[in-house]
Amino acid sequence: MGLDPAIRCELEYDDDAWQLQVSLTNTGDAPWRPGDLRLAAPLDLAAADGFAHIHGRYMQMDALVRRFAAPQPEGYDGRYLRATEAGNTYVSRELLALQLPVRATPVLVAGSLRMDRFFLDIELDLDPDESAVRGLALVFDLAGAELAPRETLALPPVYLAEGHDFYGMVEGYADEVAEEMEARPPAHIPTGWCSWYYFYDRVTEADVLRNLETMRDTAHPAEVVQIDDGYQSATGDWLTPNAKFPSGMAALASRMRDAGFTPGLWLAPFLLHENSAALRDHPELALRTHDGAVHFVETWLGRCAVLDCTHPSAETWLRDVVTTVVRDWGYSYLKLDALAFAAASPATVRFHAPGTTAPANLRRGLEIIREAAGDETFILGCTAHFGPAIGLVDAMRVGPDVKAQWADGPNPSVRHAMRLALMRNWMHGRWWANDPDCLVVRETDTELTEAEVRFLAAGIALSGGMVVASDDLPQLGEDRRALALALFPPTGVAARPADPGEAPVPSEWRGDLGEGKALVGVLNWDDSARWVVQGELFRPGEVAFDAFNARVPGMGDVLLRPHEGQLWQVTGRGKTPRVVGDSGSLTYDLLFVRQVSGRVQVRNDSDRPRVVAIEARGQVFEVDLAPGEMRWFD
Repeated sequence: MGLDPAIRCELEYDDDAWQLQVSLTNTGDAPWRPGDLRLAAPLDLAAADGFAHIHGRYMQMDALVRRFAAPQPEGYDGRYLRATEAGNTYVSRELLALQLPVRATPVLVAGSLRMDRFFLDIELDLDPDESAVRGLALVFDLAGAELAPRETLALPPVYLAEGHDFYGMVEGYADEVAEEMEARPPAHIPTGWCSWYYFYDRVTEADVLRNLETMRDTAHPAEVVQIDDGYQSATGDWLTPNAKFPSGMAALASRMRDAGFTPGLWLAPFLLHENSAALRDHPELALRTHDGAVHFVETWLGRCAVLDCTHPSAETWLRDVVTTVVRDWGYSYLKLDALAFAAASPATVRFHAPGTTAPANLRRGLEIIREAAGDETFILGCTAHFGPAIGLVDAMRVGPDVKAQWADGPNPSVRHAMRLALMRNWMHGRWWANDPDCLVVRETDTELTEAEVRFLAAGIALSGGMVVASDDLPQLGEDRRALALALFPPTGVAARPADPGEAPVPSEWRGDLGEGKALVGVLNWDDSARWVVQGELFRPGEVAFDAFNARVPGMGDVLLRPHEGQLWQVTGRGKTPRVVGDSGSLTYDLLFVRQVSGRVQVRNDSDRPRVVAIEARGQVFEVDLAPGEMRWFD
């Protein structure tokens, strides 16, 4: 925008902190309402062999590696690109990481350090054939703000750093944001079962109880039983269950606790269906357009009004819902969905509190929920703008929905869910626990091949984040059950790409787990088979175990089927004898291991057989362990 002559814009860059501070001062006598503020720098830099990490600000927005001058990748929604006769403009939200090999310091990372009040777009301009970078712009969305006469507005600090370590610098940016916004990544990442990806909104109380009984009888390692969309009488009428849940939600939570599991519940707390009793009885809760009409949005939940989180009545209503669900009903794990709708543009709506911006309304709602739920309640955000939620949620869905199909463009599928989720691995353990979405392994009611199921399992494992099963557990066959259970509990470590510049998303990943152990994975994104050279995946002296096939790999290359994922447990050099692999759990869960005087004792403490790899006397061999079986190795 062109600045009003009465507005003074000041920029100050701190070389030591790599931070740009922008402030606006209204020197005039009248209030000023800004729109966008665009700070642009012309450039003329060769783009040869360069690439950019494009970031979207919520889970469905594209996140990808864009290699310049290469064909545009297929299957993305494309909102990151503005193509004109003058060239291509790439738009990244809140963060842009750029690598230009022609520069002495090839990496530039630019990103907003606070995202609770204003959004930031970072635009990168290239010429039509993408041989040169022509410009970089920071575009602040200031809609909703107002500067009184003589008032100064300090915009969120912008991180601008140059260096050489592309992925390390992105992680460093995330660390800076975490400190600035007081992020709260959990010390423990819960696992769970979710009703959604088998039952969807048709779920019944009987469905939940049948799966709960199976989980109890088989000592399933999941900790949370989450009831997803389908229990409420209407979106917005959260405290009135429908006829499919005759016992009521408090009684069902009690059954979960008695079976040894944490009760979890899904809510879309900022939406009120147009036919809901909540909207009918409390119309003041809803955002209004500038002409006074209720602001409605079309969603997968129907036509809904959106909560004005700045209105006192909305705060009271929201606190009552959360307090009832958590304190009275006993659900200490909340999945909060459809949150992005609260970030409505002030160009479209008016907020009760003057000066409210789109992200500020969303953040205020999350603040109310966190206060009402208490710090001890685990909160998972979903369909939420990432920035405003930092410091208020314990976990965040970082990719779009999975589905029991391989690909459907930018719509729910295994491919799209994993390629966006893995591109956000750098958030995990810094801002929250990443949720890559649910694990679906069933053999019926699915379009997924066995290779594609392995791909999904590998992607979730490499995320290091939450593992949540979402099949009808009583119907699972033993092989698929064993595949799923091997992911419980998660490693907690987000894998890093072997080549951060592989586009549109890397295929080879490694998560270093400490004590010389690692998880290495390869994902075949292609529709054709792919040969993998194992020797290029591992470091000198490392021993590998093929977790999915329960064997020590041979010396040759590995053939991955189309859309197949593969995982190896990897162990560095060390004294023998020792355990170097386990088909039962990627984290060796329920495998008792004890080193005694040059010997190793192992015991299978699970209820199912497993194969463990033992390194002894310079050899690695596989050993079958029955449930409860103990063995010694010299």
